[in-house]
Amino acid sequence: MNEAVDLPQPAKANQRSSKFGGRVLAFVLVVAIIASMAAAYVYFFQKHEKMVLTVAAGLHQSDSYILLSEMAEVVARHSDTLEVKITATGSPSENISLLNRREFDLATIRASTPVDASVRMVANLYPDYFQLITNGISEISSFRDLIGKRVAIPPYGTEANRFFFVLVDHFDLDVSKFSWKAVDFKRATKLVFGNKVDALFTVRSLRDRQLLKFFEDAQLKSLPVEFVPVGQAGAIALKRPFLSISSIPKGAFVGATPTPSNDVETTIITRILVSRSDVSKDAVRELTRVLFEHRLDLTMRFPLAIAINQPNAATGLTIPLHEGADAYYNRDQPSFLQENAEPLALVITVFAMFISGLFALRGRLTANRKNRLDSYNYQLLAIADSARVTTELVKLKNLKSELFGILENVVRALDTDEMTEEGFQSFSLLWESVREIINDRISELN
Repeated sequence: MNEAVDLPQPAKANQRSSKFGGRVLAFVLVVAIIASMAAAYVYFFQKHEKMVLTVAAGLHQSDSYILLSEMAEVVARHSDTLEVKITATGSPSENISLLNRREFDLATIRASTPVDASVRMVANLYPDYFQLITNGISEISSFRDLIGKRVAIPPYGTEANRFFFVLVDHFDLDVSKFSWKAVDFKRATKLVFGNKVDALFTVRSLRDRQLLKFFEDAQLKSLPVEFVPVGQAGAIALKRPFLSISSIPKGAFVGATPTPSNDVETTIITRILVSRSDVSKDAVRELTRVLFEHRLDLTMRFPLAIAINQPNAATGLTIPLHEGADAYYNRDQPSFLQENAEPLALVITVFAMFISGLFALRGRLTANRKNRLDSYNYQLLAIADSARVTTELVKLKNLKSELFGILENVVRALDTDEMTEEGFQSFSLLWESVREIINDRISELN
């Protein structure tokens, strides 16, 4: 009789779990591929909704309003992803309040305008010049000569009005020794033409439309007007770092009879474009890109745009750069991968060598397992050959004991991972065959 022997079997539950896990992984990979293809289709072939930025641009028909209105047109022409909406507002102080209240995404202000910690710089737009203009007959050649004179100054509550008194303080003028009228610029020019004041003070760009019209009217009326150097611009900037030194070039307004008649040193305050830190990085980066890459188009529309420039971080920024603007300005800077190419290459090489070593070790382990399996199989074949030719019952029983001894060794090898489950399956088939041969031979000899 052939006794039944239950060979140790690898855990079938583990096999089923492994197959199920493989199917789940395959399903996840298929779903990921389909999702990636769908996302790629949507990105490349579907129409994207444009990002929108709203801008508090300052007074209607002011330099900042005109410049940003033209900027919106240039963005519309050169960007497929961004739309800019411009709104006429008020003073820089009002603009920053609107920005802080989240009614707008960007605003134009002066560099001296107080801001909170959430405000970020985007770009320098253009400078506003401190300008002291006389009627040409009042014998004013310096700021201190205002003593005993009449001067029209910007309206109360404006930054320009405060700047006038910054100069008064710097030159230590006694305000009781000259008279002033706080009026808007249009009223101030009428007072100059009517000889009601000896000079006017203003803070505006050299391309300001009202300023240009003032000089055109003066030329048509043959009324002499002249610039007076503010003077000590460097010293004034030392006390107030948001101010800078510049000059008004000779003939900036009238070339035939040059006005001014010489280069005039003065103080400037920069008009800047700011945003909040939480405004979309991508939108601000795209706006900055259009501003600088298509500045020629913008300059042809409004010449003042030539003054747009990148904030100089090397000299220190009073307002931090917006993340989007910074990303554009540093677009040519080497990336992290480029900066660390050599150490990263070394890490990758070491990692590759480590993985290669693991594969080599795995290959050697697999080879050792195969050699061990082959050794056991050869022993089984040798027992089968001996069983076929022997005619002694005792030898057959000894071969059978040897057969079970090999099985014990193989089971131990399986438990210690010196043999794989697949190898054991192969061994068990051959072992069963040899056992059947021995049993058949014992039956024949009995």
